[in-house]
Amino acid sequence: MSKPLDILSFPLSGLRLIEASAGTGKTYTIAGLYLRLLLGHGAGEAGFGTPLLVDRILVVTFTEAATAELRERILKAIRDTRRAIEAGFSKDQLIQRLLDECPNKALALRQLLTAERQMDEAAIYTIHGFCQRMLTQNAFESGSLFDNEFLTEEQNLRASAVADFWRHITYQADALLAQALLDHWKGPDALLREISPHLALAGLQCQPRTSETLIERHQAIIARLNSLREAWLTAVSSLEAVISASGVSKQSYSKKNLPNWLNKVSEWVNAPLRSYQLPKALDNFSASVLAAKTKTGAVPTHPLFEQIETLLAQPNDIDDVVIADALTQVRARLQQQKQRQQQLSFDDLLANLARALSSERGAVLAERIREQYPVAMIDEFQDTDPLQYQIFSTLYGQNPECGFYMIGDPKQAIYAFRGADIFTYIAAKQQVAAHYTLQTNYRSTDELVRAVNALFANSKAPFIYQDSIPFEAVKAKGKDTGFVLQGKPQTALQCCFPLEGEVSGAAYQQRMALAAAAQIHTWLTAAQDEQATLDGKALRPNDIAVLVRSGREAAVMQQALHECGIASVYLSNRESVFAQPVAHDVARLLEACLNPQDEMLIRAAMATGLQGWTVTQLANLNDDETLWEQTVERIRLAGELWRQRGILPMLRQWLFWYQIPERLLGEVNGERQLTDVLHLGELLQTAASTLNGEHALLRWLLERCQQPNGDADEQQLRLDSERQRVQIVTIHKSKGLQYGLVLLPFICAYRGNDTPRYHTDNGVRLDLTGSEEAWEQAAEERLAEDLRLLYVALTRGVFVTWLGLADLKANSKTKAKDDRPAALDYLLKNDSDTALTQRVRQWLHTQNNHDLAAEVAEIAFPTKPYQEVKTLLPAAQARQFSGQLERNWRVTSYSALTVSHGSVTPKPAAPLVMSEAEPATPRFDVFSFPRGAHAGTFLHSLLEDLDFGADSASRQQWIVQHLQGVQLSHDWQPEPWLPVLEQWLEQILTSGLFPGLSLAQLTPEHCLSEMEFLLPLSALSAAALNRCLAAGDPLSAQAPALAFNEVQGMLKGFIDLVFEHDGRFYVVDYKSNYLGDNAAAYQQDAMAQAMIEHRYDVQYQLYTLALHRYLRCRLPDYDYDQHIGGVCYLFLRGMNGEAGSGVYATKPNQAHIDALDALFAGESAVTSGEPM
Repeated sequence: MSKPLDILSFPLSGLRLIEASAGTGKTYTIAGLYLRLLLGHGAGEAGFGTPLLVDRILVVTFTEAATAELRERILKAIRDTRRAIEAGFSKDQLIQRLLDECPNKALALRQLLTAERQMDEAAIYTIHGFCQRMLTQNAFESGSLFDNEFLTEEQNLRASAVADFWRHITYQADALLAQALLDHWKGPDALLREISPHLALAGLQCQPRTSETLIERHQAIIARLNSLREAWLTAVSSLEAVISASGVSKQSYSKKNLPNWLNKVSEWVNAPLRSYQLPKALDNFSASVLAAKTKTGAVPTHPLFEQIETLLAQPNDIDDVVIADALTQVRARLQQQKQRQQQLSFDDLLANLARALSSERGAVLAERIREQYPVAMIDEFQDTDPLQYQIFSTLYGQNPECGFYMIGDPKQAIYAFRGADIFTYIAAKQQVAAHYTLQTNYRSTDELVRAVNALFANSKAPFIYQDSIPFEAVKAKGKDTGFVLQGKPQTALQCCFPLEGEVSGAAYQQRMALAAAAQIHTWLTAAQDEQATLDGKALRPNDIAVLVRSGREAAVMQQALHECGIASVYLSNRESVFAQPVAHDVARLLEACLNPQDEMLIRAAMATGLQGWTVTQLANLNDDETLWEQTVERIRLAGELWRQRGILPMLRQWLFWYQIPERLLGEVNGERQLTDVLHLGELLQTAASTLNGEHALLRWLLERCQQPNGDADEQQLRLDSERQRVQIVTIHKSKGLQYGLVLLPFICAYRGNDTPRYHTDNGVRLDLTGSEEAWEQAAEERLAEDLRLLYVALTRGVFVTWLGLADLKANSKTKAKDDRPAALDYLLKNDSDTALTQRVRQWLHTQNNHDLAAEVAEIAFPTKPYQEVKTLLPAAQARQFSGQLERNWRVTSYSALTVSHGSVTPKPAAPLVMSEAEPATPRFDVFSFPRGAHAGTFLHSLLEDLDFGADSASRQQWIVQHLQGVQLSHDWQPEPWLPVLEQWLEQILTSGLFPGLSLAQLTPEHCLSEMEFLLPLSALSAAALNRCLAAGDPLSAQAPALAFNEVQGMLKGFIDLVFEHDGRFYVVDYKSNYLGDNAAAYQQDAMAQAMIEHRYDVQYQLYTLALHRYLRCRLPDYDYDQHIGGVCYLFLRGMNGEAGSGVYATKPNQAHIDALDALFAGESAVTSGEPM
C-alpha cells in the first residue's frame, strides 16, 4: 500500500519507489530531496546521517534535455534556499520549513554556497552518461578499453552487417530461393527496415513457426509444391468430370470458367517453378471453396482437393526463418565489428557495465560505485528497461544503508518503441516495499483534474494491468480563474462531434483538422478583442497546443490552420531532417554540382520543391538559351565553391542567388523548409570533415535519406521559429510539458498492432508463429500503451482540453490481427454495442456537471482569415562605436614575416630540343626522389613519429605503412623506391648532427615532435628586426632585408623536432630541398647559401627563442649556455653518413637571443652578440 509523500519526513536511506502522477511536482520533489541530502537534514530513519556534496548524489534520467532541466531546477532550489537563509524567510513553504528545522544556519549557508559553486561537478547524468563514466573511471575493474570510439548511432554499422548477412544467404541460394527472398525484400535495405525496431531490444527472443533452417524450409516448400504438381498431372484429366457431375454452383463453375481455371493451373504445373507463389485459380479447387459453392446436391470430392486445401492452409514462405536468422546473425556481426574497430554504442555502455557488475570483480566495482555515490535517484523510472534496472538493482538492491529512489509514473510509460519496458517497472515495484505517491496536481485547474479523474474512473481497469498500475484520483491545487471567453468561464473538457455515422480515417482527419482550426480561430479572434483570457491574462497563440500522433496528422492540421491564416510550428522528437522532402532536394542539387555536364541532373535540381520554379520557368530552360547558360554556370560555380570553401557556404550562396529564403518565408511551412535546409547544411559540413571528397559526402547524404533515424539527436527536427505560434506537438514530445489550451482533434484514431511482439516471464518475444494467442497478447500491450498515451495527452492542458470525436470504421488491414478498440473507446465501454460517440454523450450526461465536461458545437470554418496584430517597433538604429580598434594585432608566423623571400626568381625556360635518342633509364636514388610539397610532406610524416632506435625490420614496416595511398608524382610507383628509402633512412639516422651525436641515439621519451609555440609580440617593424638579426647572426648579415608591415600580437609556429641529450636541448628542422645531383651540393657553403636564400636563418633564430623562453619557464636552474645545445637543419637529400654532409648545425649566442627576446617584448635596449 502506498503512502502520501512528505518531502521533509521522507526516509533518505533504503529502497524507495515514488509514483508521481502528471503535474504533481515530481521535479520539485527531486530538488527538495536533493536539498535535504546537501544539508544533512533529518533525524533517525528520516535522515541519511551525513551531509553530502553534489558529486556524491547521483541523479539519473533518460535524455540530455531532462538532465539540463534537472540541473537547472536543482541549482535554482539551492540558490533560493541560500538567499532565504540570508533573508531569514521564504515564500516557498518547503524552503521555509527547512529554515525552521535548520539548527545551524551558518553551516547550512556554507554548505549551500559550496554546492552552488561546485554545481558543474554535480553527478546529474543520462543513464548512458553514467555508464560511460563508470566504465572509464573504473577501467581495470570493468575490463573496458581506454581508447574506445563512441558511436552516437549504429545506422551504418547495421547496414553493413545486414548487407553481409544478405550476401551470406543469397550467395549459395538457387534461383527459386533468391526469387523468394526478393519477393519479400527488394534487398538488404528493406530487410534492415523490418528488423531495425527489434535489434536494440536486449534479450529479445524470436520464435519462428518451426525449427527448420532456411535451406530446410526452402526444400520443404519445394517438396510440397512438387507433390501437388505431380498429383495434379495425375488427376487433371478427371477433375472437370468430377466437378461437373457434382452439385457445385454451375454459375461459378461454368463451362467457361472451369476449363479456364484448369488450364491456368496446368500451365503453372507444366512450367518450371520460378517462385513460391501459387496460381490464383488454384483456390477454386480447394475442398472448402468447393463446399462453400455447393448449395444443393453432392459436394465434389477428390483426394487432390484435400491436398490443395492443406497446401493453401500452410504458409509457403520463408519470412519467419529469415527474420529469426537475421536478428541472431546481425547482432553477432555488429558486436564483432564494433569489437574489431574498438567502438561502443549507447546500448553497449549498458551491456558492458551490467557485464562488469556480474563478473568476478563485480563486487569490488559495485562497492567502489556505492562509495562514490551513496545516494542515487532515478528519474522517469517508468522508462527503464531490464538491463538498466539490473545495473541499479545490483548496485543498491541489497544495500539498505544507501539511498535508492525510483521516481516515475507508470501511467506515462509511452516509450516502448525506444526499448522502455513497463513490465520491468512492474517487477521492480513488486520488489520494493516502501511505496510513496504524490497526490496533488499543481498544473491544471480543479475542473480539468476532476474531469480526467472521472473519465479514467469510468473503467474498472483503465490501464489494463489494474493490480500493478491502478488509477488513483489526484487532488488539484486549483487556480484562481480558468479560461474565460466572452466573459463566460469555459468548460474544462470539451467534446466536439462534427461527424455522424461511421467515417473513414482520412475523412476523420480532414474534418477534425478543420473543426479544430475553426475553434482556434474563434479563440484567437476573441483574444484580439480582449475577450479571451487565461487566469486573467490575455490568450496568446503559443498558449494553444494541438497534440498529434504522427507527422501526417501534423501536416493536415498545419494546412488547416494555414487556411485560417494562423501560423503554427510543429515539434516532434521522432522526425528526422533526412526524412523531409527538402533533403532529397539538396541531394539532387549536389548531384548536379558534381556533374555539371549532365543536363538531366541539372534539370532535376531546378525542378525541386526547394527551388520552387513554375512549369513555365522550367520550360524556359529549353527555349531560353541565355537562361540555360546562366543556370549551367551557376551550377558550375556552386561546385567550385563547394570544393574550395565547403558545402555550407555553397548552400547559402545558392539560397542567395535564387532568393529562396524570401520565397519560402511567404509560403505555408516555408520556415520549416528553410530551417531544414540550414540544418542539413550544418550536418553536411560536419560530416565533410571526416569524409574523403565530395562524392563521399553525397553518398553519405543519400544513405541517410534512405534510412533516416529520428532517434539520433543531431537528426531531429529543430524549432523553425521562436515567434508566438500555435504549437503542433506529438504526444510523445509533449510529455513533461504543459499548455494553456490543448486540442486533441485525432484522439479517436489509432493504429492496430502489426507486429506480434509481446512480453513473457522470460523477456520480450517476437512471435512469428502466426498464432491467435500471439496476436491477442500483442494487441493487449498495444492497447495498454495507447491508454497511457491518452493519459499523457489528457494531462497536458492547464485550463481546457478539446476532443474531436467520431465513430471510425475499423482498419481492414489490421483488424484481423488486432481487434482491440481505441483507448478512449475502451475507457467508455459498457455492456451495450452502441457507438463510441453515443457512449461519450451518455457519459457526459451522467456527469451532469457542465463545468467539468460538456458537448460543444462545431464552429463554422471562418471565411475571413485571422490577421496577426504585429507590434510596431521603433525604427532600428545602429549604435555608434566609440572605442579604438588595434587593427595591426594579429597572429603571424615565420612564413608571413619572410613571405617576400619565399620564392626564387624563376630561370628562363630552356629551348625545347627534340631528340630521337632512347629515353634514359629511370634513376632511383635520393637525388632523383620526387620534389615539391607532397614529397616534403611525405618525408616529414615519415620522420615525425618514427622511433629512431627501431631495428631495420620495424623501419621497413614503417616505410611500407607510409607508402600506402601516396602519389608523389604522375608516374609514381612505390615499389622501386622502397629499398632507396630504407637505405636513405638509415643514412639520415646515422649522420652526425654534432660531434658524437646522431638521431639513432635518441629515444622516444627524449623527443618532442611538432612542438607548437605562441610568442607574444609587441609592435615590431621590419627595420628593427633586420638590424637585430644582422647584428647577431652571420647568415642574417648576408641576407637581403625582410619587408613586412608593422605587426604585433602573437608569433605562431611548429618545430619539427626538439630533443634532449645529456641535459642539453636541440632544435631540428627537416628540409627536403633539392640543391643538386650529388653530395657535393650539400656541403656547408652550399647549405649556407640555401639558408640565406630561403631565410631559414630567421627561422632557426625564432625557434631558438621559442625554446629559450619555454625552458626558462620550466627549468628552475635554467642557463642558456648549459641547456641549449644548438640547431640542426637537416638537408635530407645530402645526408649520406659522412661528417658535415647535409647537416647545417649552429648555435646562436646568448647575447643575441637575449636581444631578440627584448625586441619581441618591446624593450628599447637591443644588444648584439657574436655568432658561434
